[in-house]
Amino acid sequence: MSIRPSESLFLHARGASSSDSFPSSRGTDTELPAGLEVQKDCVRDLGLDLLPNDLTRMLYLASLRDCNNGSYLHPQLSSTLGTEAADGALRACHNQVFRCLLTTPPSRYVLQLLEYIRYAKMEKGAVLEIWQCLQAYRATVPVGALPLYCELFFLNIEMALIILTARESPTDAGSQEAASRCV
Repeated sequence: MSIRPSESLFLHARGASSSDSFPSSRGTDTELPAGLEVQKDCVRDLGLDLLPNDLTRMLYLASLRDCNNGSYLHPQLSSTLGTEAADGALRACHNQVFRCLLTTPPSRYVLQLLEYIRYAKMEKGAVLEIWQCLQAYRATVPVGALPLYCELFFLNIEMALIILTARESPTDAGSQEAASRCV
């Protein structure tokens, strides 16, 4: 079963219309209303198409967002396009990647998380333990996303973490020990 969230539901918080669209991270372009060509430039300039998957794109875009005020800042784009234009483009891009992830089957989250760990060149066991403890992925959703969609994303990540942790440790005691260190 796949869930296809309505674009307008994601855009309610910023007052945009459902006609705002963006080139999908899967490579198919949709028509952009006048003035939104900057979003295509954003993808090209940031090299998002070079990242291995949507989860990695989501984490990267969330890292560009100021946690205090929700605005997106990028050293080159913000100075080239101006802070407001860059913020708008990055925000739209983040929303689009989030929508793509919501239509991704839970089994693909496992693969995308593994690809992210390999791409980041991190030790798998350490990443899994920290992600379970800190749950920092909860801060990666776009501002204004509906709580239902946020929870769906969180559950998919948590399932992927459980599956990968179970593969990592042959006994259930290992995952219980890691969970107890978080508290």
